[in-house]
Amino acid sequence: MTAHGTLLRAITGAVDRADDGDDLRERVCDAAVDACYDYAYLYDDDRLAFAGRPPTDEPADTRPETVETVEDDGGYRVLVPVADGDDRLGTLAFGAAEPPDAEDRAFLLGVGETVGHGIATADAAAEHARVESALKTERRQFEKLHSVAAQMVGRDHEQSIYHLAIDAAENILDFDICGIDIAEDGYLVPKALSTGMESGDFERYRTDEGVAGETFQENKRIVVDDVAEYADADPTNPDYRSVLSVPIGDLGVFQAASERVDAFSDRDAELAELLMAHVAETLHRLRSDEALRESEAKYRTLIEQSHDAVAIFRDGRYEFVNNRAAELFGRDEDELLAANAWDLIHNDDREKLKRIHDEVVEEVGRQRTFDGRIWRPSGDVRYCEFSVTSIDYEGETAALASIRDITQRKERERELERQNERLDEFASVVSHDLRSPINVARGSIDLVRQTDDGEHLDRAEEALDRMENIVEDVLELARQGQHVDETEPVELSQVASDSWESVDARDATLDVTTGDCRVAADPGRLRELFENLFRNAVEHGGDGVAVTVECVDGGFAVTDDGAGVPAGMHDEVFERGYTSADDGTGFGLAIVENIAEAHDWSVDAVPPDSGDDDARGARFEVTGVTRVE
Repeated sequence: MTAHGTLLRAITGAVDRADDGDDLRERVCDAAVDACYDYAYLYDDDRLAFAGRPPTDEPADTRPETVETVEDDGGYRVLVPVADGDDRLGTLAFGAAEPPDAEDRAFLLGVGETVGHGIATADAAAEHARVESALKTERRQFEKLHSVAAQMVGRDHEQSIYHLAIDAAENILDFDICGIDIAEDGYLVPKALSTGMESGDFERYRTDEGVAGETFQENKRIVVDDVAEYADADPTNPDYRSVLSVPIGDLGVFQAASERVDAFSDRDAELAELLMAHVAETLHRLRSDEALRESEAKYRTLIEQSHDAVAIFRDGRYEFVNNRAAELFGRDEDELLAANAWDLIHNDDREKLKRIHDEVVEEVGRQRTFDGRIWRPSGDVRYCEFSVTSIDYEGETAALASIRDITQRKERERELERQNERLDEFASVVSHDLRSPINVARGSIDLVRQTDDGEHLDRAEEALDRMENIVEDVLELARQGQHVDETEPVELSQVASDSWESVDARDATLDVTTGDCRVAADPGRLRELFENLFRNAVEHGGDGVAVTVECVDGGFAVTDDGAGVPAGMHDEVFERGYTSADDGTGFGLAIVENIAEAHDWSVDAVPPDSGDDDARGARFEVTGVTRVE
């Protein structure tokens, strides 16, 4: 065996020029035949390359540890181990006419090592290229999945998210057969399928049934390499051989199928899990946002339907107000939101409300209820009850206020206070003014018992009559505290005449000169006013007093020609208990004043004629009265 140099150069050149391991194997065989051999085989467990005569047997059955020679059809087959260090990479077989000698065998061992090193280098380069290509593919897939995740954030319907995920599974992960099932009422219901699939290819399953149910219940991925060997596998299509099943959080399951066995790698499963994690997160956000919107809509509806004003207050301004708040403050919603909220609070209450507000917002959850006054653009002042709670609003502390108009309640409270004051006065009257006639009556009765004189009985009767008058006046005065809310047109001449008939006028006369003058008043209360003015005239003016009723600018007047009002006492005559008559109760003019105030009128005692030095009598003018045409 000769031509070592020719063979070595040919083998070395083949190794250097080879593009990859397979190309190297073919070039080595060609170089060996071209150099000196009848044929050449290079083989391992998986691959076979040859030149010259094709192999007639199974060469891979022979794995020599060193150079061996076997007879082969009148010649010899030389078997050379191919190795890279301790790694056996295959066998190189040459067809030779003569067996190699010791020198040839040593040379051929070196050739085997050269080829082995070349194969190892080529395979390493190919593996590096494969890994680099896989990394590039993986990086592109990650980038595309990231883009899909970004698109999901902008979707506002679940169905669009399902379709986007299936599209990504088809075009990025190369899953031709796949679908998404979502748990609903104990079932996994198909929501989206890959292109070309029919709805019958994916059926709904119970959430505890099959591979999908196992995936959902245990919240773990399952890779079925061969459905024939997996007990729980029950594919809807008999052609499906392998399955990848991945949970979508706690919401459902993604499944991919293939007609090949072992179709899905761990990397496929990891990428599917990544995609479904984005789907689950987006669905949770979407459902949370939807629940929040529904909650906000219900809350807003409740607020808008509330009879109380509701507002959210922060940094001196209202962030939210309902319709009732706009009505209460007398401003439209935009104007109210643009205003400085503190400017709407009454000057005398502003500092108090600021202090309470600062205390409430120190800690979320604090609550206070307090009263305060607000301004309206018209200058009208309304009394309000504020119920304020500190809340977290858009990441900052704010005050949620429920505001109730309590103006009428305050007016009722003030009226009640006035009535209580009158009750105190009544108690004083009852304890003082009634004691005197009672004592007179008792004394007279005692004298009757002693003397049997009828004069004493007359005095007792007069005292009891006075007591009765006092009681009637007290009761009438007690009824005068209420404000007149409804009025109607009343003809002055008619009500004055009717009132005169109920007065014990004796020889007194009444002259009504009001014509057809009509005023807006409560008829019953106006009649009580006239009755008390007439009774006052008769009591202080004597039996023949002349009383006149006439219209004046802004109201009407009642004048008599009696003794008149003592000088300097024109204001005091309206005080409860004031009287200059021996049998007077002192309540008549107080009742007149109360009735006038209940109508928002004014009543004054004035001289009957300021230009006449000889004028006598009393004159009472009621003004602020609304005339009705």
